[in-house]
Amino acid sequence: PLHTVLLTGSTVMSAAATSVTARVGAVASTACARVTHAAAAPRPRVAVARKSVSAIAFRRRRGDAHVTRAGKKKPGDAANDVANMDALIDNLIAADEESLVKLVAENVLSFDQSLWIRIASRSDSAPDQHAKDGFMTLAGKCMKLIEEMVEKTESGIQQSSKTLEKIVAVAADPVTGEFAVPLSSESVTRMRFAVNETAVDEQMLNTVYAWIRKSDEDKLDGMVHIMQHLLQCYAARELDTGKTPLDTVIGANAGEWREKFEAAIAGGFGEEAFTRDLQKRMEGVVLNLPNGSYAQRVQAEYLKEVEDRGKGIYAEKSGASAE
Repeated sequence: PLHTVLLTGSTVMSAAATSVTARVGAVASTACARVTHAAAAPRPRVAVARKSVSAIAFRRRRGDAHVTRAGKKKPGDAANDVANMDALIDNLIAADEESLVKLVAENVLSFDQSLWIRIASRSDSAPDQHAKDGFMTLAGKCMKLIEEMVEKTESGIQQSSKTLEKIVAVAADPVTGEFAVPLSSESVTRMRFAVNETAVDEQMLNTVYAWIRKSDEDKLDGMVHIMQHLLQCYAARELDTGKTPLDTVIGANAGEWREKFEAAIAGGFGEEAFTRDLQKRMEGVVLNLPNGSYAQRVQAEYLKEVEDRGKGIYAEKSGASAE
């Protein structure tokens, strides 16, 4: 019976996840439909354009009660997979109600068919009926929690998508309503103002990435370009303290960074001060934001782009002085 229940649960979870994915795709496709592409428009070098060493370093670490299983596995890893699943199951069984909610949320992507089958196998091999009932109860609780998470996620995606549509809309030409990419500085400024007026949380950032993935699949480079600028606007808002010369760079559109760096350098903001200031901000992102969160990823990548651009400019200045 437990095998049947878990197989049904796995099917339900897969269908629910597919429903959420389909809804995101439909919303993203609708929002992307009016984007016009400029001829051979290059993608800007912004926060999500590439992975970096810093981004890789910020991946969520595995905790004592957080077991992850992702990526392609070699045949020899089968025993390790089972050990990981058993560790997660043991943690779930030992958890109280509050801890169980947290554990399921942290490991929600691990609840695939293999894990449900492993729970059933553990139940079959349990030494007594009490232990078997414990696995049945655990399976039921986990299914209920995941269903609630799926419903909450779907609702959050709907709300976030509506908000994103409004933000993206301000980047369009006020007269024609069409999008021309690369975005003009005026369009980016309007988008920046809209982002500054919006509460951006993890659900919102998750939806932005969902739009980017969908747009990339549909080869809508223009929408990818727009969403990348949106993430830049968000990162700039979060990182701009308004206290040092570096803030004039961080708070500006990427197209204005050279100009802002030139002005800061002319005002005495040397490379040592730049490196020290940037390092302090990076430490703040690492220590103060949830490890592995979208917020941490976006802000860290934005700072990395500022660092790369700044080092290039300082190197040019140093070379010119040497001559």
